[in-house]
This record gives sequence, C-alpha cells and structure tokens, in this order.
Amino acid sequence: MTQPMFSITGQLLKAYPETKVDQETGEESVKYRIQLLGDIPLRDGSGTRYDMVTLTVESMRPYAEHVGKRISVPFGFFAPSKGQVVTFVPKGSAPQIHAA
Repeated sequence: MTQPMFSITGQLLKAYPETKVDQETGEESVKYRIQLLGDIPLRDGSGTRYDMVTLTVESMRPYAEHVGKRISVPFGFFAPSKGQVVTFVPKGSAPQIHAA
C-alpha cells in the first residue's frame, strides 16, 4: 500500500462488531468498528482537546489485541449527503503500533 494522504493516531479504546438487520428482508449484516481517542489541536494554538472517532474496518482481528495501545491507521472519508460524513479505514490496511 502506498503512503496514505490521511492517517489518524490515537489510543485504541475498543474494537467491536455491529450487527444490523435489514427491515425489509430480515437479512443480518455485520460491520466492524474501532474507536480511537486522540488529541485535537485547538485553532488558536493554545493546546488540545480530546476527541473520539469511530471508524469502520474490514476485520477486528488486526485491532482486538491492541486495545489500550496507541496506534495509527490510514483513513478515508466521504459525504454521501449534506451534513453526513462517513469515515473508514481502507481495506487491507493494518494498524501501526506506537511505543508507549
């Protein structure tokens, strides 16, 4: 994989499956999500604030063993409609683990 334009770094708080059921067909689908807590710089340069981001990932397997650790992952985003932004980790990506 090439070097991503966008990446995100933070403490991996949780990796979990999310099951959804289609109301019309009753079919279940599973999406895997991770939650990262990181520092966001303030515009005025006076410091940072904490923010949590939830990202969709291809599989929990590369993440589950790193809960509690600081990681970086490439990420993408798109806006399917006004006021909605969808974030995701590209398929085939793996977390980069940072030393404590």
